[in-house]
This record gives sequence, C-alpha cells and structure tokens, in this order.
Amino acid sequence: IALCIMLLSPATYGASPISLLKPVGSATLSVVFWDIYHSTLYSSDGNYTDAQRPVALQIEYLRDIDAEDLLEATAEEWDKLAIAKDVYQPWLKNLRVIWPDIKEHDTLLFILKSDQSAEFYFNQTRLGSFDDKDFGSNFLRIWLDPKASYPKLRKQLIGKSK
Repeated sequence: IALCIMLLSPATYGASPISLLKPVGSATLSVVFWDIYHSTLYSSDGNYTDAQRPVALQIEYLRDIDAEDLLEATAEEWDKLAIAKDVYQPWLKNLRVIWPDIKEHDTLLFILKSDQSAEFYFNQTRLGSFDDKDFGSNFLRIWLDPKASYPKLRKQLIGKSK
C-alpha cells in the first residue's frame, strides 16, 4: 500500500525539481524599507554562465503580492530590457493563466532546462511549462541581464558579490 501511495503522489515523496542543482548565489530584494523576496539561483555545478542550462531561480516572497502585480512588474522589466511588446504579450497571457496570488513565504520556482523549455512551480507544485525557446532566457534576464534593474541583486545571484 505504501508503494502505491508513493507512486501516486510523486510531489509528496519525490525529489525536489532542483535536487540535482547547486546554489550559485542568493539575494534579497528590498525596496525602501520593505523586503520583497529572497531569491536563489541554481545551476548544475554551482557556477553561472549566461548560456548554462539547466538553471533555476527560486523566489521566496516576503510579502503578499497579487498575480496581476507580478504580471505588471514583469512587463515593466521586459520593457526596460527592450523586449518588444508583441514578443512578450503572448508570454504574459500564458503567465496570467498559471501564476497565483502570492502570500508571504510562498515560493515560486522557475527552471530553464537544457532543451530551452521552462517550468514553473509554486510551493513545490508544478504550475505549467513553456516550450517557446525564447521565453526562458528572456524571463531570466529580468534578474541576470547586465542591464537588469537591480545590479547588486544580480551580482549576488551570479555569485560575484556576497
């Protein structure tokens, strides 16, 4: 019976989707006096290079955030990175379907796989995936691009600053 339960409940008994990855760096995003989230970047060897795959970004939220606010912030960051609206609008449409409202201490995990497909997990439960080969790297650019909005956070995530 226990084996049947384990086979039917892989999310409960299975390994974490990032169990084979190693942390590269961690950072907390604070705006004015508020801590927004704590993030950790993972890779297969614990080092970061731009083209390295798989790579994962885990974000533990330190405050409640509505899904719509996350979508707006994502669009603003893509605008700052000069990603064309007609490119990212379909991505936002898909994110709108899978992203939940966030409560304090919820975790959102993003994994960009070796084949360039991407997956999202919410509190260890798979939300959905993207097969668009351009989505994953452009999503990670929000945090990892040299022109990202928070350069100190970027340096900490890629292991260049403590």
